[in-house]
Formats: sequence, structure tokens, C-alpha cells
Amino acid sequence: MSSDQKPYIIHTNETPLNPTSHKLNPKVYREQLRLGDLTGLTKTGVHLCRLPPHNESTVMHWHNNDDEWIYVISAGEGAVMRMKEGVKQVEDVPVKEGDFFGFPAGSQNAHALRSGEQEILYLVGGSREALDVCTYPEAKARAIVDRTLGGKSWGVREDAVVQA
Repeated sequence: MSSDQKPYIIHTNETPLNPTSHKLNPKVYREQLRLGDLTGLTKTGVHLCRLPPHNESTVMHWHNNDDEWIYVISAGEGAVMRMKEGVKQVEDVPVKEGDFFGFPAGSQNAHALRSGEQEILYLVGGSREALDVCTYPEAKARAIVDRTLGGKSWGVREDAVVQA
């Protein structure tokens, strides 16, 4: 941050996004800018994300304690939100510019964006409760996040416990 930069504003057109992959599946890739962290927000997270063509934003998941939302800034043809409600089959819901998705804590609506021929640009955010459990139903895994210990988290698979 330059000496002229105010801590409450991020010039996103002048700030590079950082590549991010998922620990449960390194092929899942997006670029993101942690706007909430950069501006010092502690109770909510907000990320500006760019999802390259033909990719998924994350491993399908839902949060036990954290609310999560996604606002689509731009998306090309073939973009979908992959949804798995409880024990139902995965459904691909078409996504377009201006769509807003809200996932209340504990709703068991696993989700992940998938881009088509063009990238998807979107905002994702949510609450940051002291403790959260993130469930990945297709991976048969969970992440336990303890924000009271400075952001420590652990991964648990149905057949093993792993450090996240």
C-alpha cells in the first residue's frame, strides 16, 4: 500500500488478483483479491474473484455457521452454479450477469461456480463466525475453522484426519 493509499479503499483496477487453488483439489483454480482482509474487516469476508474459462471456483461446499453470498459481475454463455441440495443430485443452474446467490448458514446447499467459454468475474463474501465447519459432500470431507486461534483450520475426511 502506498503512503497515499487509504486503508478503507482498494483500487481493484490497479491491484493484481492472486492465484488460488483448493487444498482438496489443486485443479480447482481462481484468481482473487481479499478485499475484506485488505481493508481490515473482521466480521465479514469479501473477495473479488476471476474464474478462468472451463474451470470451477471451488470444491462444492456449504457452511455450517457462516452465511455466504455470490454476486456475478460478468459471465459468458455456459456459466453455471453447480448446486447439490442435501442428498439430491447435482443440478447446474445457469448463471448470468447480475445474478445474486445467498446461502444461509446450515442450509446444506452445496455449491460451486463453473465457467463456460468465458471467464466469470464475481464477488463472494460472507460472515466470519468464530467457529465454522465447511462440508464438502462430494469429497466426503469437512474443514473445521477456528478463528479464535488466529485462523487455524483442520481438514477431516471420512477415512482420515489431515492438517488443512
